[in-house]
Amino acid sequence: MYEHRTKEKPSIPPPPVGTVGATRPPTDVRIGDFILLDGTYQRVQDMRSAGGASVRILHFAGRPPLIMREARTTYRPLEFR
Repeated sequence: MYEHRTKEKPSIPPPPVGTVGATRPPTDVRIGDFILLDGTYQRVQDMRSAGGASVRILHFAGRPPLIMREARTTYRPLEFR
């Protein structure tokens, strides 16, 4: 009669206005991109290369750096030309 509810995945907040999401490798991330970390979108303030071309250390304001070794979804502001 009744079904037990399965645990639903927590919904992610909507991306920042004026951005488009895509899965990008570390080599394609740019300063100004947004990444979802701990439930909030953080803007990449600075980045460094580490251990070769395929690893990036991403720096954010008010948060410890993130070592990016594999592709993740990033949100990039739209470019109007």
